[in-house]
Amino acid sequence: MSVLHFYNCNAQDNRIKLSEIINDIYFPLFNMKKTILLIFLCLVIQSCNSQKKDLSQITFSEKHDTFFGNIPNKFRLSIDAKTYTGYYKSEADQILNFNDVSISDYKNEKGGFGTNSVAFAFTKKDSVLCEYIVYLYTHKSIEKIISALNSKLGKAKFVRKFHQTDKLPDAYLWKNNHIIYLLNGASQHAAWLTVFDTNRQELYENRISGSFQYYYDYLEYLKKHQKTDKQISFYQYAKIEESEGSNYVINSYVKP
Repeated sequence: MSVLHFYNCNAQDNRIKLSEIINDIYFPLFNMKKTILLIFLCLVIQSCNSQKKDLSQITFSEKHDTFFGNIPNKFRLSIDAKTYTGYYKSEADQILNFNDVSISDYKNEKGGFGTNSVAFAFTKKDSVLCEYIVYLYTHKSIEKIISALNSKLGKAKFVRKFHQTDKLPDAYLWKNNHIIYLLNGASQHAAWLTVFDTNRQELYENRISGSFQYYYDYLEYLKKHQKTDKQISFYQYAKIEESEGSNYVINSYVKP
C-alpha cells in the first residue's frame, strides 16, 4: 500500500469520526434547544389563551380567587347587597367577549366615560360568581350582543318596547336553564345586560322587575301551578290573564 493511499484512508476515517462526533454532540444539543423553544412557545400560548374569557361560557360555579387571573379589575362595594359583596369591574378586552364575539368598544375615548365594561358579583358566603352586568355604550356593540345572544340561546323568550309604536324592542329576556339574561335600553344610547343565577333568591326577586315585571309574574304563575314554560308560554299566560279580566299583559305583549 502506498503512503498516499494510506494517508487518504486515514483522512477518510477522520472525516467519518468527525461526522460521528458532530452527530453525537451537536444534534442532541440542537434538538434540546428546539424542544425548550417549543415548550416556551406552548407556555406563552397557553398563558394568553387562559386569560381570554367568554361570558357566554359562564356557569356561575366560578370562584373569585381563580376567576380573573391577570385581568385588571376594580372593586366597588354594594351597600344594598345582602348575599354578595359588591362588583369587580373590568374594561379589559380579554374579558369582553360573548360567544366568540368581541363587545369591547368605547364612545369617545377608551378608558373614559362611555367605555364598555363588565362587573362581576360574588357571594359573601363562598365567593362564587352569582351575577355579571355588561355596560354597553355604542349601538354597534348593542347590536353585536343581541346577535350573539340569539346565536347562542335562540330568540328571546320575552321582549318589550319602550313605546308600543317603536320599531324595535327596548328590553329583551333570554333564559337558559337556571340562567337569565336581561338586556335593558337596547333602543337607547346605552344598554346594560344583566346575567344571573336564578337559584340566588335575592337576585331572582330583585332583578326581574321594571320592563320585565310581567315575566316575573309569569314565572311565579308557573311555579304556583307547577308548570313549565314548555307547557304554558308567556303568550298563553297573557291570554289567561285576559280571560280573568286583566288586559295589562296582553296589551303590552310583543312577539319575540
